[in-house]
Amino acid sequence: MLVWKLALRNVRRNLRRSIITGSAIALGLGLLMFSSGATDGMTNTMIEKGVGASAGHVVIQAVGWQEERALDAVVPDSPAVAARLEQTLPEATVVKRLFLDALLTSPQSATGVTVVAVEPELEQRVSELPGRVVAGRYLDGDPAGIVVGRALAKNLAVDLGDKVVLMVQRGSEVQSQLFRIKGLLATGVEELDSACAQIELGAGQKLAGLGSDVHQISAHLPSARDTAAAAERVQVAFAGASLDVMPWQRALPELANYVANEQGEIYVMYAVIFFLVALGIVNTVLMSVFERVREFGVMLSLGATPGRLARLILAESALLGLFAALAGVGLGLLFNWPLWAGGIDLAELYGGSVEVAGLALDMVVHGDLSPLKTAIYALAVWLLTVATAIYPAYKAATLRPVACLQHR
Repeated sequence: MLVWKLALRNVRRNLRRSIITGSAIALGLGLLMFSSGATDGMTNTMIEKGVGASAGHVVIQAVGWQEERALDAVVPDSPAVAARLEQTLPEATVVKRLFLDALLTSPQSATGVTVVAVEPELEQRVSELPGRVVAGRYLDGDPAGIVVGRALAKNLAVDLGDKVVLMVQRGSEVQSQLFRIKGLLATGVEELDSACAQIELGAGQKLAGLGSDVHQISAHLPSARDTAAAAERVQVAFAGASLDVMPWQRALPELANYVANEQGEIYVMYAVIFFLVALGIVNTVLMSVFERVREFGVMLSLGATPGRLARLILAESALLGLFAALAGVGLGLLFNWPLWAGGIDLAELYGGSVEVAGLALDMVVHGDLSPLKTAIYALAVWLLTVATAIYPAYKAATLRPVACLQHR
C-alpha cells in the first residue's frame, strides 16, 4: 500500500511530465478507437449492403446451385422451407429470390442481363437497390413491371414506360414475356448498371416454369455478428434435408475474401499504432528515471531495496496508464461522435460509389465501435504502459547509491 501511495504522490508531484506522458498515451488510444470505429463501420456497411443485395446472413439453396447456377436447381417445396426458416429465426426477415440469366430485347437492341425476381415489399426492407431508383418507381405489384439499370436502358434505347421482352432458355425451349419499364436504377457502377434488372417473383417463376420454387431463401438478421449462431441453428433445423445451408461468407466468397484481406491490413495498422505508443512510453519513462537518479540514490541510501524501487516505478506507470486509458476512452468516444452522428462521406475522395466483389457500395462511413473492443483496447494500452516500464524499472534497480548521489 505504501508503494502505491508513493507512486500516486510522484505522479501528482511531477504533474507536467505526467500530463505529457499521459496525453501521448491517451491520444494514441483515442486514435486507435477512431480507426477501429471507422474501419469496422466501413466493413459492416460493406457486409450489410452486400448481404442485403445479393444473398443473406444465412442462405438456403439447392445443393450445387452455388457452383452451377442451373435454372432448375431450386429449393424443393420453397414455401414450406421459407416458413420453417421463419420459425427457426423469428428475429430475421426471410426473403425468396430467383436468379435468371436472360436476354433482354427492345425494338432497337438486345443484350444479356442478370435478372433477379424478388418480393418487392420484403426486398425494400433488406436491400438498398430499391433506394437506387433514380427515375420512375420501384416494383409495385404489377407482374408486367421491370426495373433496369440506367445504363442498360440507354444501351437498349428505351425509357420509362417502354416495352421490352425478356427471354429465358428453359431446357430446349426459349420462353419470353413482355414487360414495361417501371424504374431506372443507378448504383454508380457502370458494369452493374448495364446488366442488372429486377422483376416480380411471381412473374419470374412463371417465366422460368418453376411453380412456387426459388433458387435462394435467405434470412437477414439484425446484425452480421449473429451469423455464426444463426447458421448453426438453421443447420440443426434442416439436418438431413438435401439442402445447402450456408453463412454469407460462403454465399459471397469474393466479399468474404475482400473483408478478410481488409481486416489483415487493419491489424497491421493497429500493430504499428501500438508500437509507436510503446516507443513513446519507453522513452518518456526512461527519461524520467534518468532525471530522478539523485532521488533514487537518496532512497537507496535510506534503506529502500532495489526491488521496492522497481515496484515503485512500475506502480507509477500503472497509475499513469490507468488515468491515460480513461482519458483515451473519452477521446476515442469524442473522435467517433461524427461517425455516429451522421457519418463521413468519402464520395468525393473515391469519385462516388465503388465496386467491391461485384457490389456497388457508397462511401458514407458510419462508426461501429463495440464496447468489448473499447474495453480490450483500454486494457491493452494499460498493460502496454506497465510492460514498457519494466526495462526502466530494471535500470533503476541496478543503480548504485554512491554513483546516484554524484550524478549531475
